[in-house]
Amino acid sequence: MNQFNGADVMRPGITKIEPTIKKNEIIQIVDETHSRALALGKALFDANVMESKTSGKVIKNLHTIKDNVWKFEKQFKT
Repeated sequence: MNQFNGADVMRPGITKIEPTIKKNEIIQIVDETHSRALALGKALFDANVMESKTSGKVIKNLHTIKDNVWKFEKQFKT
């Protein structure tokens, strides 16, 4: 998936969808090259519906690696 700078995630930007995703579930958005989390989001559809879409928002962005929540969490890493 391409980095999206805090925007909601549109279907064309997704390269892989885990088949177990359910609507309203909190999911992580992962960089496919480095396998690291880029953001957390809320699924707007079940995985099978996401797969069938060709356009539109499919994940509501909640937190990205650049936001204050992510920075706050880093304070607790050892």
